[in-house]
Amino acid sequence: MFLSVMITLSSCMETKYVTSKSDYDKVIDSINNQMAAKGFSINGSSSGTRNEAIVAGVSYSKYTGYGTAMANKFITQDTYKFTDTLGNTMNYSVLYLLKQSNDGVSYVEDIEICGCETSNPQDYNELCGNQAFINRIKEIPKNQQIQVLSTGNTIVAVAGVTSCVLIVLLMWMLNHK
Repeated sequence: MFLSVMITLSSCMETKYVTSKSDYDKVIDSINNQMAAKGFSINGSSSGTRNEAIVAGVSYSKYTGYGTAMANKFITQDTYKFTDTLGNTMNYSVLYLLKQSNDGVSYVEDIEICGCETSNPQDYNELCGNQAFINRIKEIPKNQQIQVLSTGNTIVAVAGVTSCVLIVLLMWMLNHK
């Protein structure tokens, strides 16, 4: 009985830590402010989302062969463009997955800088290199707690409840013969 109570009370959800969209936006604003301090003013930005089909699962049947389950992966790309008073330009682009939890919390995953360029090669190391402040994007903390469906916990809970029900039915049937 103790085991059945434990399995029944186990959650089908699990806690996951992600980067909140607001934290991402704060880091982008901070980078844009640092660019302004270096003499570069923002002169444009763009954002676009593309859909990539990915294989979510593969199955095999000796009658039909291999089959695949496909899923959509929506990738957002933001690009920011800057110019200084001498006409030098700098732009950088960031890729990420924008998602929303079951509770309606917006968050981002798989953040990466996908491009950075300067018109003046002497500015590249300072603005785009390994020590450049745009690399703060890679270090945004995962401090937003969300609840996501756990397939493993759900399977255990369903199997556990089913097993407990079968055991109770078998015990009842044996006692009533």
